[in-house]
Amino acid sequence: MSLLEDPEAQALLADAEVSADDVRGCRDHITRFLKRYLPLFYRQEQRGHAAAFVRGLLSGLQRKSAEPIAYQAGVPRKDLQLFVGSGGWDDDKVMAEVRRHVHEELAAEDGIIVLDPSAFPQKGAHSCGVARQWCGRLGKEENCQVGVFLAYTSAKGHAPLDRRLYLPKGWVDDPVRRQECHVPEGVTYRKTWEIAHDLLRRSGPDLPHKWVVGDDEFGRASEFRAALRGDGERYVLDVPCNTNIRDLDGRRPPRKKAHIGGEAEGAVRPGRHLGQEVAVRPLDPLDGPRRRQGPVGSRGGVGPGVRQAEPADRPGGAAAGDPHRRPAAGLDVLDDQRAAGGTAGRAGASPVVSAPDRRGVPTGQGGGGLGPLRGP
Repeated sequence: MSLLEDPEAQALLADAEVSADDVRGCRDHITRFLKRYLPLFYRQEQRGHAAAFVRGLLSGLQRKSAEPIAYQAGVPRKDLQLFVGSGGWDDDKVMAEVRRHVHEELAAEDGIIVLDPSAFPQKGAHSCGVARQWCGRLGKEENCQVGVFLAYTSAKGHAPLDRRLYLPKGWVDDPVRRQECHVPEGVTYRKTWEIAHDLLRRSGPDLPHKWVVGDDEFGRASEFRAALRGDGERYVLDVPCNTNIRDLDGRRPPRKKAHIGGEAEGAVRPGRHLGQEVAVRPLDPLDGPRRRQGPVGSRGGVGPGVRQAEPADRPGGAAAGDPHRRPAAGLDVLDDQRAAGGTAGRAGASPVVSAPDRRGVPTGQGGGGLGPLRGP
């Protein structure tokens, strides 16, 4: 029996069938939807462009930019591009109406606000905010635009609620490009987490919600997590897999010092020389965290997931009776998945839950990739 002959698959296929009456009903629904927003545009020409653009976004066009939408609607291309890019209509009024509409249709006490940065690959260099930056869709750094989006979801459904374009610092500091793309004078450089916080403060109070969720783009920013706690928000955010956490009721781990073993930074012990290799004991997941040790005379460590080298003249090394071993400390976690090097990946992120009764919060991120281990 093939997969499509399975009873569950047959039920799903039957539910996916769309009749002509269903299509006609969708067209009427779009018309009713537009009647709510078109009066917010000043001129009749603007209302026509708004209706044509919304219908184009919901059409089957492969590219849903202003040019193919204009050709499909039979309107001049430049007129529609001007309306979308620099049309003189009140954006704040339109977005306020969106929030009211979402509240009427979807609001629930257990609602969730979703924050997400998304990138859009671009070929040219003239689109507003385009630069070589991380593109999640392609899984690498590429020429793209980045936007921060806020959506609302509940048991009644989900809907996009707010958005803002991220402008890299190079764009913010370039008056020529700002003028060419009609960037308002009051726009300053904001990190993606700062944009997300601005959107949340603008749209969040209008909608009941219990949680704010997002990916590790926001979870890695300790300032953003602190801002959410300061606002009294519950949140679930992904964090990079090299993030260290600790039990707030446990003993605080000691601070790192700028020197090793009481010796001045850069000093070389007798009998050793820079670059000498020593044995390394693999990470024991049941053991407590130990100080990470890097090259002599350097500030950096070797990276998460590698423990301090065990000198050959110390018998037993990490045996159970070792007086040098430090006991495990609560929820301290050292990443052992990045020992091969590289920066914090977006895959492999882990969630961090924050609520009024939370017990563990991130305290910072791990170091960089693993380099060759040298003598102490």
